[in-house]
Parts: sequence; C-alpha cells; structure tokens
Amino acid sequence: MESSADKEMVETVQRCFVAPNEETPKERLWLSNLDLVMRPDCYTPIIYLYVPPEGKCNADVEEFFSVTTIEKALAIALVPFYPLAGRFGTDGDGRREIDCNGEGALFVVARSKLTRHHFDDFKPSTKNRNLFVPVVDSNCAVHQLPLLMLQMTYLSCGSVVLGLAFNHSVVDAHSDFHFMQALTNIAKGNSSIVPAPYINRTLIRARSPPLSPSKRQAYAAGTKSESLGHTSKEISPPVVSTILKLSQCQINCLKSQRSSNKSTDSAAVSTFQAVSAHIWKVFCVARGLAQDKESRLIFSIGIRSRILPPLPEYFFGNGVTSTVATATVSEVIGFIPERIREAIGQVDDAYIRAHIDDLEVADKDRVRNSNRMTESDILIASWLGMPCYDADFGYGNPVLVSRAETGMTGVAVLINNPGKDKGISVAIELEEETMELFKNAFYDFN
Repeated sequence: MESSADKEMVETVQRCFVAPNEETPKERLWLSNLDLVMRPDCYTPIIYLYVPPEGKCNADVEEFFSVTTIEKALAIALVPFYPLAGRFGTDGDGRREIDCNGEGALFVVARSKLTRHHFDDFKPSTKNRNLFVPVVDSNCAVHQLPLLMLQMTYLSCGSVVLGLAFNHSVVDAHSDFHFMQALTNIAKGNSSIVPAPYINRTLIRARSPPLSPSKRQAYAAGTKSESLGHTSKEISPPVVSTILKLSQCQINCLKSQRSSNKSTDSAAVSTFQAVSAHIWKVFCVARGLAQDKESRLIFSIGIRSRILPPLPEYFFGNGVTSTVATATVSEVIGFIPERIREAIGQVDDAYIRAHIDDLEVADKDRVRNSNRMTESDILIASWLGMPCYDADFGYGNPVLVSRAETGMTGVAVLINNPGKDKGISVAIELEEETMELFKNAFYDFN
C-alpha cells in the first residue's frame, strides 16, 4: 500500500485531458474477442527514464524535456490513433466497444524530489507505478476510463521519467510501441515517418457459426486467455520483484545447453526458448516443487503473421493469443526448450481461429476467473525485438525502459537491453522467500 511518504515524493502540477488536434471519426469501434477477454480496467504501465546531457543544470530541465512539445505531439498523434482518445461504450447487445468521442488521453505533469539514482537498482512495483504512472480511481465507471494515460515527472537532478498506461483491452504491446514510435517522431517534426495504424478489427471476428467444441478440442489445451497474466494476487506471503540481466555470452551458453531430450538440435533453439526454459527451470527449483508435479509455462504469442490471411503489419489492437507448455517438474529441471518450441509450433491459423471461436461462445468474465495460475505455473511476457529503446523525443534515447510493475506474482517480462548490449533483462515478481532462492539459482547454468 502506498504510504503518505510515498505520495510526498511526487507532486502533481498539471492534470488535463489532451484531445486530438483535428476532427476525428466519431464512430463506434468493434472490439474483438482477444480484446474483450482482457478486463476493461487492465493497463500496461511502462516507464522511460531520460537523463539530460552532461552539463545541463536543473534550471534547464524544461528546456531539456519540454511539456509543450510532448503535449502538442500527443494531440497530433491522437489523430491517426484516435481510438486511444475515446472511452468504452456498449452496443445494443451489451457488448463492449470503443466510443471514439475524442475526449482525449489523460496528461499529467509532476515534480519529484527523487533523483535518477532512485532507478539505479530499479524494481517494478506498485509503489513505482503509483509514483510515475497515472492510476485511475478504483471507483471509476468503465465508460469513464481513459484508454491512454501519460505522466511526465521532472526529477530534482534534471532527469525526466515518462510513464504511460495503455488500456490492455484496447491494444497489446506491439501497438503500444507503434504508438510510441509515432509520438516520438512527431515530437521531432517527423510526423510522416511512422505508418498509420490499421484500426479495423473485424479481420479477427469469430466464424459464423463458431465451430462446435468437439471440432476444436485439439486446441483446447493451449487456449488459455491472456487474462492469465492479470488475475488478482491470492498468495498471502510478501512479494517482491527484481530485474536480472543476462549477457549475450550467457544467452549463448543457455542456447548451447543440451536438453534432457538428447535428440534436441541445440542450433534450433531460439533466444526466447532458451531463456524461457531457464527461467522455468529456476522457478521450479526456487518454489521447491515436487519432481512429479505438473508445471505450466504460459506465454503470449503474436498472431499477426500466423493467422490467414496475415493481419496488416500495423494492425492496432490485441493481436496475441496464449499457449501453454506443460511438463513434470523433473522434465523442466532437465532444461526443455524444445517443449516451448512445440507449444509455439501449434499456434497456426486453425489454433487461432479455434481460440477466437471458443471465446465467442464463452462467458468472458468466467474465462478470466477460471484461468487462475497455481503455484506450479509461471507466465512469461516477451517484449524481445520491440523498439523499446527507440523512444527518442529529440532529447536522446531513454536509459531505462521497463514495466512499472509486473502485474502479479509468478510473472516474468523479457526485454532487450539498450544500445550495443545484446543481452536481455528479466523482470520477475515472486514471494520474498522464493525470490532469494530464484536469484541464487538464476546464474547457475549447469
């Protein structure tokens, strides 16, 4: 819980809504089943830390990172990305949709006594999210929820923290970073560089009629919804989060490891598969799970190029499904990246269509509530390959990009390290006691 001392660390000096700077379509935008399976109050909170050039003093901070520049760029970006300026509504059948009414994105400017050293050993947490990313009141009605929130926090040392919250029932991480590419280029005067978003989501409608359960039974084992990553925290012990870094050399070591399956071709193991298999292994060890217990690794996978016909590259919405790799703990400890590869391999057009059909006939609230993670489950979200550190507003690239909080216990997020570093950062949240065991085992590659 946020203390009064935490609240005093950041003082809000401006709070307003920024609307598109031109007239935008006043329409109702249909949401797909992949959107609706997410809770309407679920946001992806992202923070960016910017440090001024050497020699910049505190008096020059707004020259370094201009509120006016960012606010104007946001108003321009919301023209092509106009759904983010809308609010949730419902159609005649009570189905949630976006009312593209142009009410605008929430824009906050704040000041803090903290310095950049607060981020030297940054850990995603509810405290950091509440400090640097706008949070909606828990009593806020669904139709009043902003779909995009942005906060600029000026630190006492002259650095700036940019915190954004994208509504996850509207867009996925791919679309989040597409918007950021547009926003940063507009701020630099290059508004035509980034392609406009493809707004229409009807390309991923369910079939009519949806296939019967018996015909899609083969895909049921892997069609857990992405809401698995956004259930309420039910584990009572204190939880903590951390970010652990893997160098390119360490990643190569993991990719070259022999699986417990002797027939596995190590050359075919991807970075995601190797790192995820390692996290899965260490997680099972840290939790002290019985060797014969079944464990699940749950992860999201993009559908834009997997569904037929493929979605447009700049499809704007939730273009992800989830899949599951399952094994006994003894198998997981033997290091099984091939099991992850098999789970990825089954996600084809038929699998995706079956998932969408399944959600069409299911009660989506029940789907969210039934997809509870157990102590032997871990969820991994991957931002690998996304342009996280390309967010240059004209003041230089960020020195840190991270989720402000992971979302729940048993969740890990992968992100590429900045610059020439080919390594990966792993943000993970676990029970305090489990975390110590996890960190002790994480760098043991034997």
